[in-house]
Amino acid sequence: MLTSSFSSPRLFTYNKYICFVIQFLIALDALIIVPFSSSMAIQANASASQSGYLTSAYALAAGITCLVIKGSQDIAREKNRVVFFLFGITVMTILTTIVEGFNLLVFTRALTGLFGGALAVVNFNYLLLISDRDNKKKNTAILLSTFPLALALGVPTIILISSGSGWQLGFQVVGGAFSIVTLIFTVLLMASFKQLRLLNHSLTEVKQTPTADTISNGKAMFLSAVVMFTAILSTFVVSTQYPVMLTINLNISEQLLSLCYTLSGLGSFIAIQYYARTKNRDFSLKKLIVLLSLIMVTTVGVGFKTVDIYSAATAFVIFIIVSSTRTIILITELVNALTPQDRVRMISLQNSLQHFAVGLGGALGSLLVTQGLDSNLDFTTMIYVAIVLIISTPGLFWIKTSMKRL
Repeated sequence: MLTSSFSSPRLFTYNKYICFVIQFLIALDALIIVPFSSSMAIQANASASQSGYLTSAYALAAGITCLVIKGSQDIAREKNRVVFFLFGITVMTILTTIVEGFNLLVFTRALTGLFGGALAVVNFNYLLLISDRDNKKKNTAILLSTFPLALALGVPTIILISSGSGWQLGFQVVGGAFSIVTLIFTVLLMASFKQLRLLNHSLTEVKQTPTADTISNGKAMFLSAVVMFTAILSTFVVSTQYPVMLTINLNISEQLLSLCYTLSGLGSFIAIQYYARTKNRDFSLKKLIVLLSLIMVTTVGVGFKTVDIYSAATAFVIFIIVSSTRTIILITELVNALTPQDRVRMISLQNSLQHFAVGLGGALGSLLVTQGLDSNLDFTTMIYVAIVLIISTPGLFWIKTSMKRL
C-alpha cells in the first residue's frame, strides 16, 4: 500500500506541500530573531544595542548566498540539494541554542543565513520544476505567501511557546520542525527516484527542441529585476517606519501593535491565496497593480498625518496587506513570464534583491526621518520619497509588459 501510494501522481502533490512548509519554516527562522535578538545579546554578555547584528548577519549572508546559488533544470539534483540545505539549516538553527559568546552567536546566525538563502532559492526552483504549466503561477504565489503567514501566526506562536522558558526554546521548536521536514523530504526523495528520472528525461527532450521562447532575454531580466526591487523598496521604506511613528508619535500600546501585525499578516495571506486561485488577464493585472499602488499612497498619507491612533493603526494594517499583495503578485507574474533559463536565474536574483531591498528600505526610511520641534518625529520627507517610489512601480511594470520584445 505504501509503495503504491508513493508511485502514484500524488507523490508530487506531497512534494509541493512539503515545499510550502519548508518556505514557511525558512521565513519563521529568519523572523523570530527580531523579537529574541535583545534577550540573546544580553544573555551573551553584549549590549542590547548590538542585537541588530544578529538580524543583519542572517540577512546579509542570505542575500549574498542567493546571488551565488544557481538553480538547474535537473529535478533530481535540485531535490538532493534541498535535502542538503535542509540538513544544514536544521543543524545551525539548533546550534544557535548551544553556542556561547556574542561573536560566536553572530557567526552561527550568518551560517544559518547561508543555508537559509540557498534553501530558499533551491526550494523555489524545485517547486516550479515539478509544477505543471497551469499551476506554476498559483504555486509561486502560495509559496511567497508563506512569509506573511509566518509573521502573522508563526512568530506569535513561537513567542507564546517560549514565554517563561527563554528564547532557546523557540529556536529548538523551529529546529525540531526542520528535523521532521528533513526526514519526510528524504523519504520522499528515495521513494520518487524512478519518477524523477522519468520526469528529467521528458524535460531533456523538451530542451532539445529550442524555440524562440527559450532564448535568454537580458533586457527582460533587467527590467523584471528593477520592478521587483522598486516594489520591495517602496514597501519597506514605509513599513519599517510605520511602527516607529505609531510608537513615538501616537504612543500605541504593545497589544494593539501586535494585533496590527497579526491582522496584516493574515490579511496578506488571504489576499494572496485569493489571487493565486483567480485567473487574471494582462490588462486587468495592470489595472490591479495601479489600484493597489493608489491604495498604498492613500494609506501612507492618511496614516502618517492623522492624530487618531485607531485610524493610523487601521491605515498601517491596510498598507501592509496591500503592499505585500502587490509585491507578491508582481514577483509571481514576472518570474513566470520569463523563459525557463532566465527563470532559474531570476529565482536566485529575486531572493537576493529582497534581502538587499529590505535592508536599504529600512536605512533609507531612517535617513529621511527628522526630529520635529517637539518630541515627535517628522516623516514628511520620507512620505514624499515613498510616494514617488510607490507610483514608479506600476509605471515600470507597464513598460515591462507593454514591450513585445525587450
